[in-house]
Amino acid sequence: MGNTPAGRPNLSKPLIMGAVLAVLGVVLFLVIYIALAESEAIIRLFVAMCVPPAVIAAIIGVYVLVARPGNSQ
Repeated sequence: MGNTPAGRPNLSKPLIMGAVLAVLGVVLFLVIYIALAESEAIIRLFVAMCVPPAVIAAIIGVYVLVARPGNSQ
């Protein structure tokens, strides 16, 4: 039976993946914000705020479409 109570799924893998994606988003924000140091502040902030969620969405989309097991018909 393991360490999970009856009726509760094991959520450790999704929690770890969520934490990894969150850290990736923060790191991408910082890298982009620092890389655009020479541009205007509003452009710098806008790009740094919009690109990390797009990257995370692309990673999740590829996972759902390609790597998710049990989805073949």
